[in-house]
Amino acid sequence: MINAIMISIACLAIISFILYIITSRTMVNLREVNKLVDAGQMEKAKNLLQRALYKKKFNPDAHFLMARVYFAQSLYDYSQVEIKSIIKNEKYGIYCRKDELYDLLADSYLKQNKTKEAYNHFLSLANSTPEEYHIIINLGKISLALKQYEKGIDYFQKALDLRSADADAMAGLGMAYFNMSAFDKARDLLDQAVKIDRKNFQAHYYLGLILQNKQLFDMAIAEFERAQSDKNLKLQSLYNLARCNQAKEVWTKAIQYYEEALKIVEQEDDKLKHDYNKRMDYVTQPLILDIRYQLAEVYQIDRNFAAAIDQWQEIESVSPGYRDVSNKIKQNIRYGKDRIQDFLIFKEIEFQKVSRYMIQYLGYMVKKLDMVDKEEILALVQGSEVDVFPGQSLIMVKRGFNPVGEREVERFFQIMKKRNIERGIIISAKGISPNAIRFALDKPVEFVGKNQVMRLLKKYEYRI
Repeated sequence: MINAIMISIACLAIISFILYIITSRTMVNLREVNKLVDAGQMEKAKNLLQRALYKKKFNPDAHFLMARVYFAQSLYDYSQVEIKSIIKNEKYGIYCRKDELYDLLADSYLKQNKTKEAYNHFLSLANSTPEEYHIIINLGKISLALKQYEKGIDYFQKALDLRSADADAMAGLGMAYFNMSAFDKARDLLDQAVKIDRKNFQAHYYLGLILQNKQLFDMAIAEFERAQSDKNLKLQSLYNLARCNQAKEVWTKAIQYYEEALKIVEQEDDKLKHDYNKRMDYVTQPLILDIRYQLAEVYQIDRNFAAAIDQWQEIESVSPGYRDVSNKIKQNIRYGKDRIQDFLIFKEIEFQKVSRYMIQYLGYMVKKLDMVDKEEILALVQGSEVDVFPGQSLIMVKRGFNPVGEREVERFFQIMKKRNIERGIIISAKGISPNAIRFALDKPVEFVGKNQVMRLLKKYEYRI
């Protein structure tokens, strides 16, 4: 009898151990997942979270972390699905806090420019829970985005009624009054906000704008220095730091801040190089154009005319007719560097090196590169994973003294057909003729014209 009991106990122990091993292997450590999300390792985090979400038991932390992953991957609709499931279940956790949850929901709408939809959703949430601070404060933020500043004031005031001496609500009120040009009232509120919370970077930023407007440049600089700690405010803070120093005629500091801002711009520009439309939307933003324009102005004052021309040419390549840029280029061209002209007369070895660099910069792996003649290179390339066409393509690099014409495009297209290649790209230092563009309209041939070639040549020059 005793032996039978001992055997039963031993069997139970073995079964328990096996179950422990199985469950420990399938359990997901959400603390580690949270670290992965914070570190930007979204695919690893997503793979682990999918295991956690398959379980029947609802886990708000797993859903919230998945919402953050989707948000970081610009999958905002999916992010909203996860957030709405948490709100529906009314359960929160260690990583899923109410403030972050509602902030993420509002941001997911705003990132898609669905501001009215965001307002209506939060209004419906407020109707069911009218005293929920996190809903009310986000209604205030959304009202600011809608430029409905009086509504914003009402919501931020209500948020203050729910939480007296709340820095976010005070900052929101200050921003609303700022946008209504009530600068003194805005300043008082923003001052209070930063006294309560020294890390309220939006309050610091708007306080900086008010002080800059009052020409209190040293005080404004102190506020923008604090505001740039927020990565979402860094670019505009650097721009305004440069503007303050420009106004003070401290040219070296102005150049320093503009150049630092430009590094951020060019990093983002590089990320978008595979998506022409998104890239153009980004580089033609008024802030981006003015960073380059003002930097060129300061370079000119500093007698660095070549650097000024570089910035004017960058502007001209994406926004022809911007302000007086064309005239400035004409007036100062003797100081500049004609990279296109240099490209046309490069020795063959250098022509090949530059062509290979441009092709690789555009995101392609060169499988075979042939020098057709002194003016033309043909390259068989493989697209990258981020490219919309990851298969093989044929690229022609042309550096003749005339734009690529219809006959050249037709010849290139015949080469593509002969080699069974479904996509072609022509890079031309002197641009593309209208007839050539018309010929290619119904064909899988794309063009990289003079302006983009000029940018690529500049990248090549500063590649080290």
